[in-house]
Amino acid sequence: MNHSALALPPKVSGVPLVSALPRLLKDRFEFLEAARQRLGDIYTLDLGFSDAIILSHPRHVQHVLVDHARKYFKGGAIWESMRTFLGNGLPVSEGEFWKRQRRMIQPAFHHQRLIALTEKMVEAIDESLASWEQAAKTGAPFDIAGAFSRMTMNVMVRAMFGSGLEAGEAERVGQALAYIIDYLMVGMMTKSLPEWLPIPGRARYQQAVQYIDEVVLRIIERGRASAEEDNLLSLLLHAVDTESGERMTNAQLRDEAVSLFVAGYETTAVGLAWAFHLMTRHPEVFQRLRTEVDEVLGQRVPGFADLRPLTHARNVLQESLRLYPPAYWIPRTATEEDEIDGYRIPAGKMVVAFTYLIHHNPDVWEQPERFDPDRFTPERSEGRHKQAWIPFGAGQRLCIGREFSLMEGQLILARIAQRYDVSAIPGREARIHIGTSIRAKNGVWVHLKARTRPAQVRTA
Repeated sequence: MNHSALALPPKVSGVPLVSALPRLLKDRFEFLEAARQRLGDIYTLDLGFSDAIILSHPRHVQHVLVDHARKYFKGGAIWESMRTFLGNGLPVSEGEFWKRQRRMIQPAFHHQRLIALTEKMVEAIDESLASWEQAAKTGAPFDIAGAFSRMTMNVMVRAMFGSGLEAGEAERVGQALAYIIDYLMVGMMTKSLPEWLPIPGRARYQQAVQYIDEVVLRIIERGRASAEEDNLLSLLLHAVDTESGERMTNAQLRDEAVSLFVAGYETTAVGLAWAFHLMTRHPEVFQRLRTEVDEVLGQRVPGFADLRPLTHARNVLQESLRLYPPAYWIPRTATEEDEIDGYRIPAGKMVVAFTYLIHHNPDVWEQPERFDPDRFTPERSEGRHKQAWIPFGAGQRLCIGREFSLMEGQLILARIAQRYDVSAIPGREARIHIGTSIRAKNGVWVHLKARTRPAQVRTA
């Protein structure tokens, strides 16, 4: 079909040479939402050095990521920047190689495997919660965002590597990963610059990647010599492609292990931080969570079977991920000319399914700025577009660890609700920091207070 006669999506106006970039850097989401209100659900964002077509309705996600996914690929500076760390792991690989890797990795996330990992996850959560006791006793301000980064790191170390990392080493891995994730956006913006040009932070980034490589490859070698099969890495080590009979090479294992590790660590930590930011501003939601946890669990340690009845906990997570989706945009590049909403999409053009805008679109969500976990009840979800909520992507590229992440989040919410009252600190409002993900700038600060009856702690 010839789309050349169609108009391009309307363009956001701006300053000559740099176009909309200054306003975008200053106002970010407010600027993009104002453009959507003025121009409609699809428009072109001119950044001066390049431009991108912004998509902000679920029907666009259906078109690009589901119905016509073969016309769009993961190309451009953002994906090239991510490949400098993730290699050819599942989030960035394409074509037949991606299909092969997905086939091999999928069994690691089957229902029975997640059941087996639950106990390990709860053990790691409880270990991390031990460090919260001092703040609960003294009433000192507590940065729950930083605490969640350490906790989800601990959970992922246990789930991914078993006992493969020592405490001090896990901390260093966490610091390296945090720097790498922050630098990826810088890497995207500077990708086209010559390698010899000194870029602030590039050397430290390369050192951090090298350190992660050394740690992961060492654990892989240890895993090959061991019969241990109680962690995700061991499952990947023994995974066999059903079509070719091949196993993964060390390089492929490294890329997949790092990709899964980053996804399970960063997304869950950020989502939980925003969940507590929201619940401390709406204490009735936290009280309801606590009541649900008391009714379902009492004081006992949660297991996999308890996740289904913890419906409010899951709804809180989903609503937090709607309001503050860590992966706030999903970029693709058109491989051929296409049409969306009657507009021409030229071949080679970057299109961005902007998760944040879709999650805040008033034509899709009633009172989209309101924190309302009940909007995810079955009754109120009926009739909603399947692609209205996409924090884990959509289509065949839906994040393979989605259920693992939500399970981890539910277990963490349950253990905290069993042990603590969590309240806001007046005057300390969390602010959005937009980098590779949506983090809370300078943390999410709360007061902790121990509940009168402590929850049971799993013992060896």
